Amino acid sequence: MIGRRLLVVGLVLSGMTTGCGYRLAGSASNSVIPNTVHVIAVLPFENRTNRPEIEQRITEEVAGELAKRGRFDVVTQKTSADAVLEGAVTSYVTRPVQFSDAGRATRIEAEVLIAATLRTVADDVLLWSQSGLVFKEQFDVPDTGEFFDQETIALDSIARGAGGAVITSIFEGF
Repeated sequence: MIGRRLLVVGLVLSGMTTGCGYRLAGSASNSVIPNTVHVIAVLPFENRTNRPEIEQRITEEVAGELAKRGRFDVVTQKTSADAVLEGAVTSYVTRPVQFSDAGRATRIEAEVLIAATLRTVADDVLLWSQSGLVFKEQFDVPDTGEFFDQETIALDSIARGAGGAVITSIFEGF
């Protein structure tokens, strides 16, 4: 009798969760990319900051994340693509967030602001656009003054996060 009740409860619960919206990330039916798009060109992001190479890191991570998803061929030329993903690093700021007793900065926060768009090549239809994507990473400033090594590591982390966030946003329709 108890076994039968547990079976009924189990069946009811499984029936309630069927079709509840769970799905694999990146396989959303609400993706902004139409079925006619098979090849996406990821163009080099524009750098509107004074920090060299930041746009290269972000472009590489965005293209890498898109390729990793395996749904589209990724190219670098607009002429051989069905859609084009373009972007810009619009801001790069570092600010101290922690200080020693002597007043020296011991922890820095790097903040990057990105804008990006995805358009069809044939008719220039805007499929997706975000202009205020913010990514932050904090890093310690060692006593030895190797600030730039730590900053580079933080920028790599920001770029990885940006790549994943941009592609997830496109695939999930956010």
